Amino acid sequence: MSRISASHSEKGRITARVPLNVQETIQRAAELTGVPVNAYIVQVVHQHAQEFIDRHEMKNIVLSERDSEWFLEQLAKPRAPNAKLKKALTNYRDILDGNEDSPAL
Repeated sequence: MSRISASHSEKGRITARVPLNVQETIQRAAELTGVPVNAYIVQVVHQHAQEFIDRHEMKNIVLSERDSEWFLEQLAKPRAPNAKLKKALTNYRDILDGNEDSPAL
């Protein structure tokens, strides 16, 4: 068995004590979706966790139409670097010059 398929067959366990009203709400939602409570909890929490991670890692950035147009305009007509950016580049190159293993720009 490959390492990848082995990790998919392994199971972990998560337990939680919740107030009775929370448990009843979760059970009702699971009933309405037609799945067992455990499966419902796993589906909902996994989906929420994945969305949170994606937002945190900025994987799914959604722009309005106006913002999308502005962004594309900035890419098409980039501004010339200002003094601060030029100084930052100079400082960065100075740092690289001090480290022989770094690639030059």
